[in-house]
Amino acid sequence: LFKIVMIIREANNNDISKIVKIHLNRFSSFFLTSLGAFFLKVFYKAFLKPPGVLLVLEDDAEVKGFAAGSCNNQGFFKKLLLNDFFLVGVNIFFTKPHALRRIAFNANKSKENSFTFAELLSIATVLNNRGYGKLLLAEFEKQVKMKDSKLPVSLTTDFENNEKAINFYKDSGYEIYEIYQAYQNRKMIRFIKYNK
Repeated sequence: LFKIVMIIREANNNDISKIVKIHLNRFSSFFLTSLGAFFLKVFYKAFLKPPGVLLVLEDDAEVKGFAAGSCNNQGFFKKLLLNDFFLVGVNIFFTKPHALRRIAFNANKSKENSFTFAELLSIATVLNNRGYGKLLLAEFEKQVKMKDSKLPVSLTTDFENNEKAINFYKDSGYEIYEIYQAYQNRKMIRFIKYNK
């Protein structure tokens, strides 16, 4: 008999295409998806460098989910834009110039946060009933705590028509920190979870 093994580990370059595939599948109507697979590969690859955190969940030796974020929000987006997205930005400038406005808006929004926190920026799994999402979220929190035990973990999600995700984060111990307007008045919730 073979035992099916589920593990969560730090991602590597070989995982990026699998992460992008899951992202495209689960976030088909999202803004980042509209920028294409090449953009997403560069985006997720950037989390392999500190202070980024990129985890994958493997079940039966196949990547079934991922979590991407930063151990420190201060200056993280600026670093991404300057170091990782220059060539991608040139491409977007010619193909989707309106997208640059949105990226700049979101980067400026992130600078407005006056306190320091770890931030979960993306989490997704294949459809399952095995609790992949909760396991990934718990491991992301554990990784952050190992790197800086004092930092709370923050994340944002849509305010409207998003009850399942909102309840998922509330059930995982997150509290609403703020409700705010994002690009083109998209209503968002910022959740926060303080280390205990």
